[in-house]
Amino acid sequence: MSLRPLFLAVLLPAAALADGSVVSSKHNLSVTGPGPIRANEETRVCVFCHVGHSGAPMGGNRPDSTALYRPYESSTLKAPGSIGPTGASRLCLSCHDGTIALGETLASGTIAVSGAGAGGRIPDGPSNLGTNLERTHPVSFRPVPSSTLRPLEPESRVRLDRRGELQCTACHDPHRDDLDPVQRKFLTMPNRFSGLCTTCHALERWQSNPAAHQSANTPLGPKEAGKYPYATVAENGCGSCHRPHAAGEQGRLLRTQETEKDDELCLGCHNGFVAKTDIASLVALPYSHGGALGRERVHDASEGPFSTRFQLPERRASAPRHATCVDCHEPHAAFKSDATAPSIKGANSGAWGIDLNGEAVRPARFEYELCFKCHGDSANQPALRGSATTGTPRRAQYDPNLRLQFAPDAPSAHPVTQPGRAADVPSLKPPLSVSSMVYCSDCHGSSAASGRDGPAAKGPHGSTFPFLLARNLSTADQTLESEQAYALCYGCHERRVLLSDESAFRLHRKHVVDAATPCTGCHASHGVSPLRGTARTGAHLMDFDTQIAGRTKKGELGYESLGPRRGTCTVACHGVEHVQTVY
Repeated sequence: MSLRPLFLAVLLPAAALADGSVVSSKHNLSVTGPGPIRANEETRVCVFCHVGHSGAPMGGNRPDSTALYRPYESSTLKAPGSIGPTGASRLCLSCHDGTIALGETLASGTIAVSGAGAGGRIPDGPSNLGTNLERTHPVSFRPVPSSTLRPLEPESRVRLDRRGELQCTACHDPHRDDLDPVQRKFLTMPNRFSGLCTTCHALERWQSNPAAHQSANTPLGPKEAGKYPYATVAENGCGSCHRPHAAGEQGRLLRTQETEKDDELCLGCHNGFVAKTDIASLVALPYSHGGALGRERVHDASEGPFSTRFQLPERRASAPRHATCVDCHEPHAAFKSDATAPSIKGANSGAWGIDLNGEAVRPARFEYELCFKCHGDSANQPALRGSATTGTPRRAQYDPNLRLQFAPDAPSAHPVTQPGRAADVPSLKPPLSVSSMVYCSDCHGSSAASGRDGPAAKGPHGSTFPFLLARNLSTADQTLESEQAYALCYGCHERRVLLSDESAFRLHRKHVVDAATPCTGCHASHGVSPLRGTARTGAHLMDFDTQIAGRTKKGELGYESLGPRRGTCTVACHGVEHVQTVY
């Protein structure tokens, strides 16, 4: 009688011999194994990993790899790993790092196998993790419960080892391949709707909003067919964007192994095929926040005022400038919900920002705080580097820091951070009033509808108009006045009133229509910084464009408010010199 069947029966109880056991899985490397790699003659199933008695290194029948491993690390997390993987993870890696032949054992010598890769090792592919584990979920560390990492429940199928460390076996049961009947992959529990991932990871707003990526019952597009185990975004959950193994080189387990460009992961779904709105087409427009597309990654998740490597706002003029999806959208928190200016909208929920004091706020409370991250104190703004979009007005008192232009003590500003100071604005279109507030994205936004069902994609994604404007605003001198020429201004201000005696400034028609001077020739669209003007010299958004309005023969240029509907201008414009001319 052969001892081999008896040996197998001792190691495997009867229940384990049924379907769903290691016998019916790819880990059965014996001659009867169902996978592409199997022994030529060996009939024992367990011998490839286990030895009948203890004493072998790692408690298994595999040689200990001498490979040096590079553990997972990122700028937001560095998993302890100076001594490399330990415990069960080391036993798993003795096959899955691709350095030792699959048939190599301590107790039984070398077992001949067929279907393996070069040298009898595991073939190249997702199961071959290699020795660089930066692309793999961290292992061999002791998790510390926090606001984002929950402690494991006693009855959980996700278990730590005897030393309280997380090993490969926390997520993978090497003896069962059917606990997740769809994905399989030896998972310890089903991962539909991220059930396995959220056993440990507690993401704020992921379930409470619920986040769009957690609840979207949207079918995956044709390009995604076969790449994901489940049919919808919600069912795939974390797996829609992340991979625990064979992820992208830049870390955080993102599904970017095929590209290293910012935003391409997001735009793979937000292209009108999976998500309804086609953001991908918008960011490809001439003016967009997609400036990082087509070049190497420049965004990092650790960006912030206190980051040593990735400062934001940038402190160097030479720092690479970028705007990526995740600068404004927190993918674990974003959800569909409207709001009233200036409060943050659901799509921007969870993203961090810079407040009016220049301090980081997590999460941002107001939309403008997102904008101040890059358009506030950053030292690499185009205006500071001497470059600007064609047609950009050149202000006499210009300060590119929008945080200061919209500061509470700014002489005047559009009502983005607080209601406007002017009590006399008869041109406002209802329901707007002098107490109304607006979003930055009311002016800077997508210029066209883009999506399966035709809805306009809100937000400053891309535009055909300069300055990423939602509607046209002509800035050139000698512009013929029309509804289209100043469509942006006329979106809030009634054209008829502005160009009539009902206006707070009755000479608008003379300037805009008769002299063909653009609105921006006299007015700064955002506001006037308190460092560049006073309540008298910077009222009513007055800051001349020096490409149109020049200095007088004495070198003077300026405006001064004399109270409601009164003021003086000192300027040389269109061949006419005004010296404290009163209106």
